[in-house]
Amino acid sequence: MGDIVSGPDDISREGGTAVPSLAVFAGYLRGAGWVLDDDDGRTTLWRSRFSDAETNMRVVLPVSQEVRDYASRIDEALRVLAYVERRLPQEVAADMSFGGADNVSVRLTPDAPAGEAPLLVAHSAISALRNYVIASAAALDADSLVLPHRRPQRAESYAAQARISTQPGSFVLSLSLPLEDAYTETAPSPTTGQEPLLDVRPLPFGRRVTSRMLAAAQKAQRLAKEVGDGDKPLSSFGKTGQGAANATELEALSCLGGPDRDVYQIRFSQSPLAAGSREPTRLKITPGQQRILGEAADFLRTRQPRAGVTVIGLVVRLFRERKFGKGEVVIQGVDDDTGSARRFRVELDESDYRLAVRAHETGLQVTATGDLDIRGTRRSLRRLVSFSVLPGIEDD
Repeated sequence: MGDIVSGPDDISREGGTAVPSLAVFAGYLRGAGWVLDDDDGRTTLWRSRFSDAETNMRVVLPVSQEVRDYASRIDEALRVLAYVERRLPQEVAADMSFGGADNVSVRLTPDAPAGEAPLLVAHSAISALRNYVIASAAALDADSLVLPHRRPQRAESYAAQARISTQPGSFVLSLSLPLEDAYTETAPSPTTGQEPLLDVRPLPFGRRVTSRMLAAAQKAQRLAKEVGDGDKPLSSFGKTGQGAANATELEALSCLGGPDRDVYQIRFSQSPLAAGSREPTRLKITPGQQRILGEAADFLRTRQPRAGVTVIGLVVRLFRERKFGKGEVVIQGVDDDTGSARRFRVELDESDYRLAVRAHETGLQVTATGDLDIRGTRRSLRRLVSFSVLPGIEDD
């Protein structure tokens, strides 16, 4: 990928289609495994090092951008690349424009003329795509079926880099996702002082995100079909494991079809500029599956325990059976998982219970961190990690 460095001057547009410069096109070919086979002074001939005698595909480029039919020649070369990679020419052009980008596209089926969609449907799909990207990016570091209310900064930053466009069809939204993200860690990575045994370049962040999006969609659709057929209960979505979709990913997949949950297709296409690329994969999500995915998202948010939830609020009730020992308190406040004000039951040991009594008598707020457990309307913090009284103005 180091050969491709594109910018505003490297990509022009002809009739709405991106036309990459020769330098960008040639850099892409080298990065994607093509080699220069011939140069006769007027054109260059490229072949894929992975092609066999049967395919024997070639890409022909002019040696100069000054030729009169440059745009048409580049368009023809893009079509050859698209055929070889089983992608759309627009996807290949976007890949070059980004210097490496995967693609996720959604074909909607609204009751509207081709190429059009009601504003509400388009808004719902675009919002769902954004949430989908953020949720999958966050899932790379947060192994939880319910993500915390505050998303990781890197996930938000990466979603902001994505570009969305439309393609011909019923109504197709095409999302280009860069392989490399622009996020920079504020803290240096720890070093051991030892040289790595193998100089293996890790997968770029963008490829890890799109691979996660694909795995989550495949597993979620498979489970939705099994639940719809009556082979598995809805609670199956609560089982962790490789590719298990979190609540935000499930909700996004449920909302991509719009408020009326029209059938839609989602297609994943990966760039050859990063290791592990695979052929495009298309999934068809039915209205019934979208309904089940939405119900599964609600199930996870209302039934699944959530680790590391912090609650801040007032102690409104205290109870213990003996004069000394552990007791139970009720905190009315806001948790950092949903941002909603509710009541939470917390069991405290002797010392923390005394702190809670003091906070209750003085009207001070407390903070508690633990695993949130939801049973019906009852919310409890279990396996408490910390409990403390927040200082009031008079304590400063």
